[in-house]
Amino acid sequence: MKIIKYLLLIFFIISFIIFLLPFLLKGILNIGNIAGMIVSLGCFLIIFFNKPLHHLIFSKIILSFIIILLAIISTCSYKILTNMNILPQEETTVVVLGCRVKNKKPSLALKERLDKTYQYLNENPKLQCILSGGQGANEEISEAKCMYQYLVSKGIDPHRLYQEDKSTSTRENILFSYQLIKKENLPKAITIITNEFHEYRAQTIARRLNIKSYAISAHTAWWLFPTYFVREIFGIVYEFIL
Repeated sequence: MKIIKYLLLIFFIISFIIFLLPFLLKGILNIGNIAGMIVSLGCFLIIFFNKPLHHLIFSKIILSFIIILLAIISTCSYKILTNMNILPQEETTVVVLGCRVKNKKPSLALKERLDKTYQYLNENPKLQCILSGGQGANEEISEAKCMYQYLVSKGIDPHRLYQEDKSTSTRENILFSYQLIKKENLPKAITIITNEFHEYRAQTIARRLNIKSYAISAHTAWWLFPTYFVREIFGIVYEFIL
């Protein structure tokens, strides 16, 4: 039993460090890594002090909460993992979902999306692309403009790129992009490019807006994925409540 205890302690120490890494390396602190660090630390302390759940105050409430939480995490994880890539079966308009801009340059997550977009547009030279993202209070330029500058600098024809620079959320990204698609008479079906953890929520929103959509996912750095994966679970729950 001691070996299992030590292995669990090591696991939760590593888990805590992984959720801490985004903050140490990039100053990223959000509900994803905060929740991950709290849960990792809490589990570590429970195991370290040898206080099994049935000895805790309100153990039935805590156990019920854990069961519900595990059910939510399992369901969301399945949905995320099975919606990462849904390859287009027809001509579509590419829609790239925005992310934070730092000093007029794309954040790491946004750069991952743009690199996948660059690859996909080169592989499909006839497709048009909408870059979707407004300007936040802490951003010097809109996310759409930042994406436009990045792709043009890498050689993408600017005539293939449209900027949607008013949106402030994933829902607005998709809705405002679709309005621009109709205005410019582009193909109505869309291919959404975003990070893999984000695709399921984006696809769900598109379906609720009656927009036919497909998914091409950008790869997320391993040390960022757990943080954004947990954060996305909160986003999915919020989307369904909304």
